[in-house]
Amino acid sequence: MTNKSGSDQILTGFPECLLLFVRLIQIISVVVGSITYGCAVSPGDPLVKFPQDATKINLSYSLLDSLPENIGNYYQLKTLKLYKNKFRYLPESIGNLQQLEKLIASGNNLEQLPVSLGQLTSLKELSLQYNNLNALPPEIGLLKNLEILRLNNNRLHELPPEIGNLENLKYLYLGNNRLKRLPPEIGKLKNLRILDVGQNLLSDLPPSLAEMESLTELHLVRSGPGLEVPVSLCALRSLEYVAISSNIFVPNCWLSRKTGRFQLEVK
Repeated sequence: MTNKSGSDQILTGFPECLLLFVRLIQIISVVVGSITYGCAVSPGDPLVKFPQDATKINLSYSLLDSLPENIGNYYQLKTLKLYKNKFRYLPESIGNLQQLEKLIASGNNLEQLPVSLGQLTSLKELSLQYNNLNALPPEIGLLKNLEILRLNNNRLHELPPEIGNLENLKYLYLGNNRLKRLPPEIGKLKNLRILDVGQNLLSDLPPSLAEMESLTELHLVRSGPGLEVPVSLCALRSLEYVAISSNIFVPNCWLSRKTGRFQLEVK
């Protein structure tokens, strides 16, 4: 940049007024087929002007307090990103998005989930980490095609037994909650590869975890004071990595396991 005297100057930062403008006016991207639309909206504006045949909508960092009910009118939507807003709830109309495959609503203030969430039967990825969720609706068990479920950094005290109905689930992240127990039905997750239950209040683990025949990683760091891993988990021959704290008791089979694929790490 050159000043009036003709000498070069280096721009070391943006003026505060421009930074304020960026914070107040957010760019929302909407994808229709291969065409991307950019729409500048002020916080709280509804989505009535967006094309109804959108397949992807990104409302991340939009400072929204609530998601408009008319979001349920976007029947062809496959990806909905709501990261870093101020939502306390999601509208029931979200259940109309029957083709939705990816829902990212992490980094909000969500306290509960709508019952209609169970209608999103095409959903493959559900990210709800860093919210204020205390519980999950039983209807979450209807998400038969779900492969990735992120629930870490919430306030969950328990999981519904219906969690065991997620037959295609591969990755389940439950770290940093307030879980005191896991339902025995969780052992029905035959395709689960990674289970993270670190930083919880677990007093024990259900022996049914031994039925997770595809499990390769188990994260137990600070999962509960004095937690004792059941001997039944010795049957998990697919297990390659386990992370624990020094105050967690593990079965001798893990300590004596002589295989290059298995690693027990104390953190």
